Amino acid sequence: MMRHHFKHRVAVLAALAASVVGSSAHAYGRGGYAQQRAQLSPQQQVGQQQVGQQQVGQQQVGQQQVGQQQARPQSPQIQVSDGALAAVISASNQLEITQAMIGRRQARSREVREFAREMLESHSQSERRLGALLVRLRIKMEPTRVSSMLVGHSSLVAAYLRRRPAREFDQAFIATQVMTHRYTLRMLDEQVLPRAKNESLKQELQRIRGEVVTHLKRAQQIQASLAKQQTASEQGR
Repeated sequence: MMRHHFKHRVAVLAALAASVVGSSAHAYGRGGYAQQRAQLSPQQQVGQQQVGQQQVGQQQVGQQQVGQQQARPQSPQIQVSDGALAAVISASNQLEITQAMIGRRQARSREVREFAREMLESHSQSERRLGALLVRLRIKMEPTRVSSMLVGHSSLVAAYLRRRPAREFDQAFIATQVMTHRYTLRMLDEQVLPRAKNESLKQELQRIRGEVVTHLKRAQQIQASLAKQQTASEQGR
């Protein structure tokens, strides 16, 4: 199932790449339009003009509909409690802790093992700090669909990492670290921080965001280093 999940991500990226290539091909093709039109008969040219006029009319109707949609008042943002937001961050910490424990045991590279140890300590401290703050603020965590999804994702990632062959583990572990930290950063910026109400909690979330940025940069550096090592090893064969 985890393998299918990763294949699905690759398929989405491939589709995006194909759309970019397709748009480039469309722009290139327009340069040869005049030459193709010159080869058509007068009747065919008239037919193309009629089709073009119909397409312009459809585009105008579409623009009118978009304008009407934009003119409509936007629905208010769904209110989420601070306890629900805290539960999401806690689940994210647990996801990172689970990965770090596996990385510390199975990583071959000293650099990767050290990174896993740092992630285990950092996210464990973050979880303890968040829990203490919620007690002081008298905020109770409220599980949500997102936090439940993160818990389920944690078990899938753990199963995926445990099945990696020893020679592939370091690259796979760092790749998942980059992916999960990117997701957490985006989630904080787009969903969690804008909806937090309590100022003390918001300050703690900002601190967590700073740590996530640092972790992501470090994971990306290690990922680049492992890629160079692999390239050098393959060239030396």
